[in-house]
Amino acid sequence: MDKFILFGDSITQYGNEIVDGFALQPELQNAYIRRLDIVNRGFSGYNSEHARLLLPKILDAELNETRDNVKLMTIFFGTNDGLVGVNPIQPVELSRYKENIEYLVELALANNIKPIVIGPSLHDYKLGAEHFDDLKDTEAATCERYWHYSEGAKSICHKLDVPFIDLWEEFRRNGGWTIEQLLAHKKDSPVAEVSSLSSYLNDGIHFTPKAYKILHKAILKTIEQNYPEYLPENLSFKTAYWRDINPKDPSSIFKEEKQLYL
Repeated sequence: MDKFILFGDSITQYGNEIVDGFALQPELQNAYIRRLDIVNRGFSGYNSEHARLLLPKILDAELNETRDNVKLMTIFFGTNDGLVGVNPIQPVELSRYKENIEYLVELALANNIKPIVIGPSLHDYKLGAEHFDDLKDTEAATCERYWHYSEGAKSICHKLDVPFIDLWEEFRRNGGWTIEQLLAHKKDSPVAEVSSLSSYLNDGIHFTPKAYKILHKAILKTIEQNYPEYLPENLSFKTAYWRDINPKDPSSIFKEEKQLYL
């Protein structure tokens, strides 16, 4: 079976966990059942520096001999890269982050994979401080900082002509906020009008089902606009419809199903 790899940090890893009846990976797998296998390669706490070490090994494990069976891959790093002043392991300077995203995209392209880069989303300093000891008394995860990382990833995608999901902007539009409001979303800002991002972020960083639904919709929209041949409805089932199986030849199951049956 051909594959669609979700590659990222904890937000990708936790996309496998069903909360309130929804999870990103199962939802995608349901859409692509018998067409593409959805492979979750999310690594909680990892950054783009770790990703450039991991991806060659992941591809060695997942690709076939002709290196043409991984069709799509999301690349979603930046949340840990963009942290500042919390620990020596996770933060990555913006310039290096951009270099890493470029490396990951080029490696995907070199292996016949259609990449989709996802930029880091909005973050809530106050919620983060409530849930993580590392984030207390700092502004390590602000909307302003992640806007710069999102824009950095976007610039690389423009350079390489690959699709980019501006999740920061997707959340902003969904919430009805102005850019000015979000860039001022700090504990001491008198102009900030955004009281909380808790409907999108359960702890200031990680996604609620509402946020994952926005991401899910954005992924399918991006595929439709950039790689329409890989929309679920444009892919054949990898085996025959059961009524088309020749009872005298069970191997006829290996004929691809060209049309969907009810």
